[in-house]
Amino acid sequence: MIKGIYASGSGMQPRLMRLDVIANNIANADTTGYKKDSIFVQIMKNAGVAQSTGQGELAGLDVKEFTDFSPGSLRPTNGPLDIAINGEGFFVLDTPDGMRYTRNGNFRIDDNGDIVNANGFYLMGNSGRINVPGAEQVEQQDLLITKSGDIVLGKTAIGRVRVVEFQGMQDMLKSAGTMFMTKEQPKDVRLSDETTTIRQGYLEESNVEALTEMVQLVELTRGFETDQRTMRYQDSTLEKAMDVGRV
Repeated sequence: MIKGIYASGSGMQPRLMRLDVIANNIANADTTGYKKDSIFVQIMKNAGVAQSTGQGELAGLDVKEFTDFSPGSLRPTNGPLDIAINGEGFFVLDTPDGMRYTRNGNFRIDDNGDIVNANGFYLMGNSGRINVPGAEQVEQQDLLITKSGDIVLGKTAIGRVRVVEFQGMQDMLKSAGTMFMTKEQPKDVRLSDETTTIRQGYLEESNVEALTEMVQLVELTRGFETDQRTMRYQDSTLEKAMDVGRV
């Protein structure tokens, strides 16, 4: 009987984690450049050994959270500093905490003429931060960003957007919102029509399918409720058995 309660508890633990993950995905369904999360549940090879040593059913589960980096749809905005990566790779941001990587290409020009995101973090080019000379007199519509990432003002190229990729994608950790961090050294992506290009006037939408997440949330809630009822039933049965033993 106690083993049955442990078994039900083992099923509830990953469901609780998955419930949090799905709720966060739904909350960010409309967040530009957001990458949805999921969890992976693995039955460890030493599960039987763990139980025999008194560690219980939960010791046989390895529950890990991971990020789905599949691309989202590109949405036209016509904003001159809205850019999207059509293909693999990440934009590079210079932040107070170090370099961060993102697929969110919503940028603007700050008071110093630097191109920054909504948080004021600097968009990095191949030669460092990208600065727009005479920004106070520049109309953003005058900026052209080519498929190869070149930023052109008039007839002058003022920088090239840096796009990087990583071999160990699952080693990347979310640092905040749509930004990622990793200890792995980035590899610069060569932008070309055959592989990866920059699209000016577009933003990449979240890769969350809200309807799918909602269906999974309903199924998950029902499963969780079933485990709760099973535990209550087994606990009640165990209590009755103990009463009979006392008699």
